[in-house]
Order: sequence, then structure tokens, then C-alpha cells
Amino acid sequence: MTGNRNFPRDHLERGICLQECLLPAGEDLLLGPNISRDDQRLAHQLDRCVNKALRRSHDLYASTSILHCLSEEDFGRPLNHSLIAPFCLSRNVNQLLTVVTTPNDSATTGGSLECLEGLRAIFMLIILVVHSSLPIIRMPLKNPDEMELQTNSFIFPFANSGNTHMITFFFAIGGMVQVVSFLSSMQRSPEQAGVGFFRWKVLHRLARLLPAYLFMIFYQATLFPRTKPTPIAHKFTDYCDRHWWSNVAFINNFVHLDEPCLKFGWYLGADFQLFLIGLAIMMFMWRFPRAKSICVGLMVSVALVVPAYVIYTEKLDATMGFHMRHALTELRTYNEFLKYYTLTSVNAGTYFFGMIAGLLYHHISKRNLQQSARYYTPKLFRLVLVAFLSLNGFLTLFPSLPLTKPSLFLAIFGSALRAIWGITHATLFLLFVFKAKSIAVAFLEHPILRVLARLSYSVYVVQYSVIYMIYSNLSVPFTYGAFNSAFVTSAIMFITFISGLLLHVAVELPCGCILKQIIDGKLSFSNPNSLRPKRS
Repeated sequence: MTGNRNFPRDHLERGICLQECLLPAGEDLLLGPNISRDDQRLAHQLDRCVNKALRRSHDLYASTSILHCLSEEDFGRPLNHSLIAPFCLSRNVNQLLTVVTTPNDSATTGGSLECLEGLRAIFMLIILVVHSSLPIIRMPLKNPDEMELQTNSFIFPFANSGNTHMITFFFAIGGMVQVVSFLSSMQRSPEQAGVGFFRWKVLHRLARLLPAYLFMIFYQATLFPRTKPTPIAHKFTDYCDRHWWSNVAFINNFVHLDEPCLKFGWYLGADFQLFLIGLAIMMFMWRFPRAKSICVGLMVSVALVVPAYVIYTEKLDATMGFHMRHALTELRTYNEFLKYYTLTSVNAGTYFFGMIAGLLYHHISKRNLQQSARYYTPKLFRLVLVAFLSLNGFLTLFPSLPLTKPSLFLAIFGSALRAIWGITHATLFLLFVFKAKSIAVAFLEHPILRVLARLSYSVYVVQYSVIYMIYSNLSVPFTYGAFNSAFVTSAIMFITFISGLLLHVAVELPCGCILKQIIDGKLSFSNPNSLRPKRS
């Protein structure tokens, strides 16, 4: 008995095998996943073949249409996991924990960059500790006089300089790593220096930065406000629901600084802009080698002139100080932060000193001058360290100096202070990468520090949410003291590392892997039913 609720009997669900149906010599009937021949001619050939078989066996006539063609190759292809495998947590954890030592080990020859990963991890920990402790200033305190006593001490300006300029480490190391990476690529394939290479480098950079960043921006705009419905939550307001676009465009270091989305994200905007500038400079120097000295001279000039110009014209202090009234507003009313600290032009000098260190590293390594470098870099570092301590130590006298603004002295001193931080970082890098076998180098190249360095980006991106969520939910008024500060900071660091680890293995690694495969052409969209790797 048949009816409208039955399957249509005049349609074949799986089709029929047409092994005996052949096109003219040299042509295959089954053309693979994409039908590339004339559909009408193929349909006519199929129609003749099918009806010939049906008339012979059942004396019936049928109509045919092409829905999809499969080839023997399709049936032999294994199940594709190109989009699934990157999200395997065990795979990503193993990738995170796998540490490979390069053949050019600094313990024997000198010149390995592996120790820089250890430095990156250490400075990341310091940044996290500083960021975890600073919001105490904005809490309702039982004993605010204790904090004021510390900030008014004689040595505080020197300590605050470290807090202010610590971020310059990451600009400097970014400049050095970019130069070394660029020159290594050029040595392997010198013909690739062009617009295509520039675009490829930028896209790879975005593939690394955006997945975790977008995830945290979405969290800040949607879920973050729900984690802190407390009386002091207004002290830790975020504006990702309004200004998320400035972060995605990497211009948040000079747009909406008074209403930031992920306040610590200003560094990512400045760093990405400096990456573009540095890449353009390196491509120019590679194309015109004789202009290298001129480019280096211009970079040093920018490092010295621009900070001085900004300080003088904007009537600023020599460096970003520490004032309670600005701390209470999270620096959103502080001119030294809004017009100096976050600007790409001001931070360019530190990035350029890192690039110069990268050029020196390449020059020394290319000409096998490691032995000489091991002799001279410690001497150079000692000289730089004297200048570093002298300039920072001079800050202790600033509260007693009667200076009016604009001040040429403040402009020159502020420029020299920022420059010495970049020079110190660059010299420190060269000191360690060419240092002979020692306990310090072995410590910096320890696998634990190198794993922490891999987590540094995710930890940096997630720290803001953890820090402000915890402080929003603390009991107030809060008692300022060493024990409470250490307890809160420890809790923040623990939760931040756990969150950063999850963000790294669940978002940063897998999404970055897929995006880079697409950029490199290893994933194809030619098949509408699946993404599968292209054959090499």
C-alpha cells in the first residue's frame, strides 16, 4: 500500500554504479568533487547509458540529472581533521610543554636567543605583580596614611621609575626579535622581499594576536560586568561594549584613553604599530643596503628628539610620576599618561634600540665575532649600567627642584631617561645572547621559563579581567599592609595563570594554527562540503 507519507519510489537514494558508462577515449566519467566539463554533454552521456541499461533489463525509460560527482580518490581519502585537530587540548598542552634546543647553543658557541625567552618570562611576572598590586590604591582603605607614607619616601621616585618604564622591555625585545626574524627569512629566500612578504608577515602577526584578544574583548563587553555587581564595581569600569573597535584596529593607545577597553591593551596597539614601522624599515634597508647607516642614525635621532619635543610642547614632567589624585581616576585625567606614556612616537625609540641590537647580533653572528662580543659586551653593559643608575637616581631630587613648565631641562632629562632604559635593555640582550656557559644563562634557558614565555601573551591579555574582578569583590574598607597585599597578589597571579593557560590552549593555539594554515594556503575552500589540506 502506498501513500504520500512513503518514500518516493521513483528516486534512488544512493544512486547506481556506472562502471560500464564511458566517455570518449581519454576522458573519465567521474570527474571528482568539482564538475569541470560541460554539464549538458555529460548529462546526455549519462542519460544514454542509464536508459540503455534500463531498457535491456526492465524495458523502462528514466530521466537523469547530475547532483554531485565522486571519484575513486574521494572514497580513498581519509577523514579530514584539519579543523578539529588544532582544538585537541592534549595536543596543545604537549605543544606548549615541548621545548626544543637549537643546535647553536649558547653554552658552547654563544649567540643563542633562547635566553631571551627566560628574560621575557621574568619581566612578564614582574609586570603581573605590579599590575596586581596597583589597584589597591583605588580601594577604600582603613589606613590610607600608611600608603601615603611610602609614596612620600625619599627613595620612592627611583622605585616608581622602574614601575613606569618596565614596559619598555617588551618594546625593546620586540624590535630585536623582529630584526633577527626578518634577516633570517631573507637569508633563506632573499627574493621574497616585497609587498607579498610584508602582507604575509602582517597577517601572521594578526593570526597570533587576534584570537585571544577578540575572545577577551567579547568577554569584557558581555560577561565581565556580571562578575562584579558590588558597591565598588564603578571603580573598575570597562568600556569594551562601546570602544571595542579601537582595540581591534590597534589604535587604542591614542583613542579613547579616558574610556578604555581592556586598559592594559594600549601596549598591544603601540606594539603593533611599531611592528609595522619596523618591518617597513627593515625592508627598506634590505632593498637599499647602503642606506643602513642613515636609517640607524634616524632611529637614534627619533629616540632622542621625539620624547624631548613632546615633553616640552605639552608642558609635561620628565616622566610619569605617581600622584594619588590621578591614581584614583585610573590615570584617565593624567596628561603624562594620555599625551606621553602611550604614544607610539614616544615608545618608538625603545623599539629602535632593540632593532639596533638585532642588527648588531646579526653582524656579529654572520662574521663569527662571538668571542670578541663575549669580551666587550660585559664592559659595555657596566658603562650603560652606571648611566642607568645615575639618571634614575637623579629622580630622587626632583620633588625638591623648583622647575617651571615648559622646561628645556625636563625635556632633555626625560628624553635621556627613556633612552637609557631602551639602551640598557638592548645591551642586556646582547650580554646574555653572547655570554659563555654560566649559571645565569642555564637559568634563563630553563624549560619552565621558556614555557612561561609562551604563555606570556595570553596571561597579559587575561590579567585585566582577573585583577579587576577580584578587586571589585573584595570586602571594604581594605587594610593596606604587606600581608594583605601579598595575599591578594598571590591569588590574582594564580587565577591569571590558570586562565591564561586555558586561553592559550583553547583559543590562542588552535585558532592561530588554523588562521596561519589559511594564510599559507595549506587549507583550501575549493570543496564546498569541507576544508581539506592542499596537496604539496
